[in-house]
Amino acid sequence: MKEKEKLLRDYSVGVRYPGVSGFEVLDLLDLRSRITGLEAELTEDEKRMLEESDSLFLNQASRFYESLSQVANLAEMREQVGATPSHWWWYLERLVQAEKVAS
Repeated sequence: MKEKEKLLRDYSVGVRYPGVSGFEVLDLLDLRSRITGLEAELTEDEKRMLEESDSLFLNQASRFYESLSQVANLAEMREQVGATPSHWWWYLERLVQAEKVAS
């Protein structure tokens, strides 16, 4: 199995379990960042799979953030990995806040 296929598979499975530990959420964020570096190589089916997985992730953002906030400071982690705003998954607290405003 190619690296991109494994990363995509692991991410798509991981987003289905929002009750995981904060450490596993950190792994998910890292997986998503690694996938971004390979997006140009994704087939149309893989792009669709990524889009569906991102949608699941977004729908469960508050649960992922809750788990993550128990083990790490997201702002510090973002700084540590050098996450830019284009890596929206590293901005869970903002996604959660936007969700609350929209409700």
